[in-house]
Amino acid sequence: MKDHEIGPEMRAVLGQVFINMPLRYIEKYKDLIFENRINIEIGFTADDLEGSSPGSVSEAVGLIRENGCRITFHGPFWDLCSGSTDPGIRKVTSARLDSLFDLVEKIRPEQVVCHTGFDPRHHRGHRREWVENSLATLGTFVRRAEAVRIPLVLENVFEEGPELHLELLEAIKSPWFGFCLDTGHQHSFSRTNLHDWLLATWPHLKEIHLHDNDGSFDSHFPVGSGTIDFDYLFDFLGEMKISPILTMEPHTVEHLYESLAGLADLASFNRFVKDRTSAV
Repeated sequence: MKDHEIGPEMRAVLGQVFINMPLRYIEKYKDLIFENRINIEIGFTADDLEGSSPGSVSEAVGLIRENGCRITFHGPFWDLCSGSTDPGIRKVTSARLDSLFDLVEKIRPEQVVCHTGFDPRHHRGHRREWVENSLATLGTFVRRAEAVRIPLVLENVFEEGPELHLELLEAIKSPWFGFCLDTGHQHSFSRTNLHDWLLATWPHLKEIHLHDNDGSFDSHFPVGSGTIDFDYLFDFLGEMKISPILTMEPHTVEHLYESLAGLADLASFNRFVKDRTSAV
């Protein structure tokens, strides 16, 4: 980390985005976070929720906030499925989200991201039952989000198009329930192009995850090193005059620096930032 220099252009980007970081890495990278005032999307696993006390998480978040950084949460997702036909899996999913929202109520992040757990390879054949189960699961946590006035947003992963998210969002109508577009997942897993995802979901769009790939795999490459059309993305946001939270998801420190440089070099990103800054 000491070998890298975050110059003025990259620092300006940092002021506009969050960086996803697993909870277990906060201590390791705290100097990087504090020195550069990095806004953090804290990623939680099941182990984090079972092994970390609310007090220890609050202490870590307190230090981050004391250094002028903002906080969002990303919930656990491995093996969880909000609409599973197995009631035991739904029970575990609800238990994990209950633990997450206990922290949400205590710590009050700006936003909470979760996955649906839908995988068309397994769930396509009983989609109606899956949706009904998911609505029952998610409805509980939308109500908890409403109570604390903190948005809960659903991220796309393996979904082939926006239809499932729209069905869930329109069935549970709430200003505290929205959509998180993951650009890397859309590009590698979806059968629907970026234009159609944006056109369908923009009224619900509260967050965007930024990482790149070549369309063949969810590589989490730095922005600008794959084939995702980020110019189209930022021009669309500017045209629609919407300003969702932007979160980068680098998997290495090197990729963090490269993603910051990639965004700094995008004229469309700089136009978008200028427009949304002037609108404040």
